[in-house]
Amino acid sequence: MTEYTELSGMVIKTSPVSEYNKRLVILTAEAGKITAFARGARKQGNKFMGNTEPFCFGKFKLLEGRDAYTLVEADISRHFEELRSDYDATVMASYFLEIADYYTRENMEAYEELNLIYASVLALISGKFDHKLVKSIYEIRSLVIAGEFPGIPDDRKFLDTTVYTVDRISTISIHELYTFSVSEEVMDELEYICKKTMGRIVDKNFNSTKLMNS
Repeated sequence: MTEYTELSGMVIKTSPVSEYNKRLVILTAEAGKITAFARGARKQGNKFMGNTEPFCFGKFKLLEGRDAYTLVEADISRHFEELRSDYDATVMASYFLEIADYYTRENMEAYEELNLIYASVLALISGKFDHKLVKSIYEIRSLVIAGEFPGIPDDRKFLDTTVYTVDRISTISIHELYTFSVSEEVMDELEYICKKTMGRIVDKNFNSTKLMNS
């Protein structure tokens, strides 16, 4: 009897394989980042055609192989179709996926990382939050989860409200992250903190940042 594995996750990267197949990178809560092949996913009318795009979130039924999985079923609960009509949100959300891909590993639970992406994309498409704030929250919390956030830089004096905000982003539950706004002054300081910290900690240039700056 064939044994299948069912994992909850989000597609964070795709690439074509041969004429009709796809290679997927799926960030899963239970097993971290995995590679899976979706046979026929690029063929018109195939059951995987609309369920193997980046941001597809749901449950994936998989057959485990030696080096990768084969996708058997994809029960997608959220496609995030709203991103298709919002270029800026799509670019920002793609940046989040790149950071997740950078920090997550195989065979390491990624419940927090997955929940953070989900909550952050929801915040982007809600229209209720400045994208700069969502970006800063995502960057700080990603570094916290990875155990690499060094704290507030000591090269200048920051507003007490900024210090409080950074502490809040670092410690509150993920479902509470997008429940507040900040002043322009605090936003400027958050951007400074994130730019300085990400530049020092992350040794990679993300493709999506080029589109943000274009």
